[in-house]
Amino acid sequence: MNELVLKGIVKVAGMKFNHIEGGFGKDKKAMLVKDIANIHNQPLGEVNRRINENRKRFKDGIDIIDLKGTDFVMALNHNGIYTQNAINRSANIYLLSERGYSKLLKILEDDVAWEQYEKLVDGYFHMRSEIRNIPEIKQKEVEARLNNSKARQANVLLKIADKINVPEYKQILSSYATKIITGEYILPLPETERTYTAGEIAEELGVTANAIGRIANANNLKTEEYGVRVWDKSQYSNKQVQSWRYNQKGKDKLIKLLTE
Repeated sequence: MNELVLKGIVKVAGMKFNHIEGGFGKDKKAMLVKDIANIHNQPLGEVNRRINENRKRFKDGIDIIDLKGTDFVMALNHNGIYTQNAINRSANIYLLSERGYSKLLKILEDDVAWEQYEKLVDGYFHMRSEIRNIPEIKQKEVEARLNNSKARQANVLLKIADKINVPEYKQILSSYATKIITGEYILPLPETERTYTAGEIAEELGVTANAIGRIANANNLKTEEYGVRVWDKSQYSNKQVQSWRYNQKGKDKLIKLLTE
């Protein structure tokens, strides 16, 4: 028999009784038949009689323990649960496991008793396992919320990518979305090269940006071969506007056209 521990009084759904652990296994909860009789308004002698009539149904150490003659009876006496006279008069001082308790109720065949038993199962017998699992449950909740947050962030990026006509930007947003979900760049980022605005090329050549634009349009330079269309902040507002940036080949082509 595992060591029994008397842990004080517990109250569940208005029912007060002695909190006992051990006997049937480490940290396993148990109940005195004396407390069970009080909870179900049954005389202790009558409940003990019913148990003894069906004693073969109760397995020692699994369903039931007879505390009479054990050292634990002294703890019951010291804590005022049993007087010495009551101990001396008792033929048996039974302790039941959850399983033993359910077997007793089958013998008593009392619907009200079953209702009380269900409350005790939820509020007493299973209480420790629920408390023990709280950190794990909380951790799973945190992980679930984090995953939901990541999914929402990735979904926002994919929706933006769906509205953009620039292939490179689509690839960048999709790549970041997959990294948020998986932690890795499953979709590679596009290779980037130096690009130049019309204003930068115009300043280098000593002409206006409008002149660069006119030459580019006249020679069909605003294609993927010579540059890329991007979103830039407007010079006149906070709005994002599309603009064209030239790659090195586009810049070289413009310089050649302007210097010929």
